[in-house]
Amino acid sequence: MRFDYFEPFTIEEARETLRRGKGQYKVLAGGTDVILQLRRRVKQYAGLVNIKRLPGIGVWSAEPNKGLRIGAATLMRELETSSAVAATFPSLLDALRVIGSVQLRNIATIGGNLCNASPAADTAPALLVLGATATFLDNGSNPRTVPVENFFSGPGKSVLGPEGLLLRVDVPEPKEMTGDSFERLTPRSAMDIAIVSAASRVTLDRSSGRIEDVAIALGAVAPTPLRALKAEEVLCGHEPIPELVMKAAQIAMGECRPIDDIRGTAAYRKAMVSVLVRRTLERAVERARMRA
Repeated sequence: MRFDYFEPFTIEEARETLRRGKGQYKVLAGGTDVILQLRRRVKQYAGLVNIKRLPGIGVWSAEPNKGLRIGAATLMRELETSSAVAATFPSLLDALRVIGSVQLRNIATIGGNLCNASPAADTAPALLVLGATATFLDNGSNPRTVPVENFFSGPGKSVLGPEGLLLRVDVPEPKEMTGDSFERLTPRSAMDIAIVSAASRVTLDRSSGRIEDVAIALGAVAPTPLRALKAEEVLCGHEPIPELVMKAAQIAMGECRPIDDIRGTAAYRKAMVSVLVRRTLERAVERARMRA
């Protein structure tokens, strides 16, 4: 296993290095996925480009009325231990807490979890329902910003080209009376990859208690993380009574496209989608009411 190693100090230097690699160089942040791929010879790269020294790439902030601005190389553990994340973005905290071990989360980055583009990426469903956006540089000179749900293009693939560089993830401040939740199912422990994951966000109308806005996202049941749009439509404008929540959860089953693999059958995954969507919706509603 031989490769060149680069440690640029500016974004311009990083992009020039990636251009020279002509698709054979890989961005390195935490390295928890990239190094494992190299060791197992799943993938081979001619060079690794460590971006940790780039200005602002590992910096994040939480500001009232603005939300989160997360540099791509921000450590997961930094977000996990933040009181601001815990208070305002509980679904993201739910997701961060179940990723690997504490030791791994002290190395792994939020950008790496997205750029790896695994259909089972744990942060993805939470970021989808929270309305997060991804800002990146690619072939052009100006940054592009897309919703996180449009960042993924297939299993292990994102909209980033060979010269692409994710800069940050922005998560907007939620409205009043909004609650959100994430849950996943794994074969054995937190160290496993999810069989199914789901996240829900619910905003309630203060006067009527009806659902003003809702988002449901699924992971590990399609080529990319996806929104359950038909299930959302059933809920909007109605009171979140148990019968309606169950109906939405059952509709979500029909919106996923799971496969059979060693971790579970497609039929089992579909059944578990209903369970996790119901649970995350119920918890999201409960959290929204607590913010009244």
